[in-house]
Amino acid sequence: MKIGVVGLDAAGCIIAGHLLAKTAHDICTYDPDGRRCGTIVRCDTAAELFDQCERIVIALAAPAELTALCNAVSSFLHTGQIIIDLTDTSPALAHSIANGMRRFDVSYLDCGIFGRNGLTEPFSMFVGGNGESFSAVQSLIRCFAPECRYVGPSGRGQAMRIICRALASKLMCSIKDMEALAASFGVGRSAFIDLLGSFEEIAVPLAELEGKIPPFDYKELLRDAFLADEMARRAGLHVDGH
Repeated sequence: MKIGVVGLDAAGCIIAGHLLAKTAHDICTYDPDGRRCGTIVRCDTAAELFDQCERIVIALAAPAELTALCNAVSSFLHTGQIIIDLTDTSPALAHSIANGMRRFDVSYLDCGIFGRNGLTEPFSMFVGGNGESFSAVQSLIRCFAPECRYVGPSGRGQAMRIICRALASKLMCSIKDMEALAASFGVGRSAFIDLLGSFEEIAVPLAELEGKIPPFDYKELLRDAFLADEMARRAGLHVDGH
């Protein structure tokens, strides 16, 4: 069985390198900009790669490139192919592509990446699409993404990526707001960072969601949140989220 890799920027080369080192399958590559990855066999066109390969990993830079690729190779899709797509797209686009591929009896898995440096450690990968198809290629995916998780139907992989990034953004904003509030109370940055490092209650919301512990008294939390808001206003700060 041949495996294809489409897109040879940093992510694509990492994927191709792992597959070459960890599988016994033939590896073919194609890049829209003509890039190469070492001595791995390169196809001249995307159509050639799709015509030859049963498992195809896509890692393109933008949704527009993905749409153009899908249009270009539609005549070369064949029954039983499984496409593993790591391109950052919207859940709606991923769902639409999956529906289009299904008409050719081709399975499409959308993979959302959450990590500071792309496919360098540490990172997590969330996979949406057909569960049986994921099971069929799970060992292949784990060659380059050990922390991959199946999260449900088409579009869910990209949705999880967006949720994780949004949550990380909100947490960072909240921490920066609280750092400014701490400074207004005369609490220095080193003391504030030390507080975060020792504050086990940061994990409490997750434990509450899982039903492992009783939740905080909401009225009590709200009272202190309003108090923090008032102190921030007096210090000339604007704290979001309350």
